[in-house]
Amino acid sequence: MSTQPEPTVSGESSLDSFVLRFVHGADDAPHPVVWHGVIRHVQSNRERAFNRWGDAVSFINEFVDIVADESAA
Repeated sequence: MSTQPEPTVSGESSLDSFVLRFVHGADDAPHPVVWHGVIRHVQSNRERAFNRWGDAVSFINEFVDIVADESAA
């Protein structure tokens, strides 16, 4: 079962929205986590936790055909 949206009729647009939440560790914690996050696809309400940006991009790519430039990270 594919999560990719159906192609739109010529001239129509498709909308995919994402909510990103970033949590930063406290400086005074014994072993602070620098950061972690959760990304949610609004239309399907699916979420995925991540601690690497590439994992968030991978999740987005399940819905939107994008090409990530890993050298920019």
